[in-house]
Amino acid sequence: MALSGSPHGLKVLFVSPEAAPLVKTGGLGDVSGSLPLALRGLGMEVRLVLPLYRQVNLKAHGIKPAGLSLSVPVGGRLWTAQVFTASLKGCQVYLLANEELFGREGIYGPNGGDYADNPLRFTFFCRGAIELARALDWPAQVVHAHDWQTALLPALLETKACDPGPLSGAATVLTIHNLAYQGIYEREAFAVTGLPHWLNSPMGLEFWGNISLLKAGLVTARALTTVSPTYAEEVTTPEGGHGLEGVLAQRHESLHGILNGADYADWSPETDRFLPEVYSRGDMKGKLVCRDKLLAAFGLEKAGKRTSVLSFVGRLVYQKGVDIIIKAAPRLLLDDLRLCILGTGDPEQEAMLQDLARAHPGRLGVRLAFDDELAHLLTAGSDLLAMPSRYEPCGLNQIYALRYGTAPVVREVGGLKDTVQPFDPMSGQGTGFTFQPFHERDLTCAVREALWTRQRPNLWHGLTANAMSQDFSWQRSARAYAGLYAGLVSS
Repeated sequence: MALSGSPHGLKVLFVSPEAAPLVKTGGLGDVSGSLPLALRGLGMEVRLVLPLYRQVNLKAHGIKPAGLSLSVPVGGRLWTAQVFTASLKGCQVYLLANEELFGREGIYGPNGGDYADNPLRFTFFCRGAIELARALDWPAQVVHAHDWQTALLPALLETKACDPGPLSGAATVLTIHNLAYQGIYEREAFAVTGLPHWLNSPMGLEFWGNISLLKAGLVTARALTTVSPTYAEEVTTPEGGHGLEGVLAQRHESLHGILNGADYADWSPETDRFLPEVYSRGDMKGKLVCRDKLLAAFGLEKAGKRTSVLSFVGRLVYQKGVDIIIKAAPRLLLDDLRLCILGTGDPEQEAMLQDLARAHPGRLGVRLAFDDELAHLLTAGSDLLAMPSRYEPCGLNQIYALRYGTAPVVREVGGLKDTVQPFDPMSGQGTGFTFQPFHERDLTCAVREALWTRQRPNLWHGLTANAMSQDFSWQRSARAYAGLYAGLVSS
């Protein structure tokens, strides 16, 4: 598809289940909180629509009633959505409230699980976004949906399953942030979607006897995007497609890989409010202060100049490859190394990490928590950041690490491959250390290559200078989305 035309003045309805700082469970929240602002910076008119979950702090974010109530027909019943408004750094935000559907302890489910009525909850949200556009009489030219929670929106609009009102003719875009999460529910749930019967088939939502809400968008949206170019290739393969590779391979001409960006207003060592001392590429002394504070926070022994600090921050789940860090740790700790682990997730992995910490006191520290302030300190105070993911649609932590002069040690998958270039000591080019086979032996080799490099100050200085000069700002990503939007609208 040719990407042509100008995006200036385009009206974009940006519909997401979460957006930082209002509500966030992961990278999707970061993207939806940053990309609309960058799109506005290119001259587009963007309106962001979210559910109003119980967890959203109205006072903290200046969220107020809009004085607008919507009638939303879903599942043979007329539901009410109360509309609230806020401004996110100048971007107009609308939040749709319904106490019965969103006034719950969990966002998507209890204790990280799924609510059985999620098809109802998110059909309501998607239909509510359409009714909001109608009530505002706002003719968006592009409707941009995100992940399985909003994947019904392109299907509803493209099939004219309901009256689209001012969204009639809008180009629909669906972004896949993580294909592993597909919104799979029992086949009977199809009835609540309100979609035409022909989509209740293998050509539509049917997925191994169930339905996949994500698949609704995959087969109907005019354009599909993933959050990195390599991930766009991986999702069309049996290894990376999670059962949907055939659908995505058929739609390869409409599939675009656009790399996520980083919000350097929040993630920069020169201005980071969470650091005990800031620093820059030209003056790295503050990084040593951050390292001392990090080791103290994890209860680890002080480190000498030749000692390296290797860290991991993220969810302790199958995707992130924490299991090979656990297997590699005893061997890695034979070197002059401190190891810090920050995150929560699988109880079995949490227990194994705690056992490792007890076996290596003073050298391996574990904090089982989601702690944004500590994550900033860890990124600044570490020498190396491990990301041995089985798959990684984009990843943001390695991008943050680069800006902080912390060398990523990553597996060559998805966005990790797109953002970290292997360091070559002969040419001095590269920004980190990579490996491909998923095995603790290969992770260990990559870490030891990094340790070897760090013992050579001239090489290490060149590496960190390369890393800190990288630009993965949202402006670059926004320009790619703008080109996609303009091409869709003008085609």
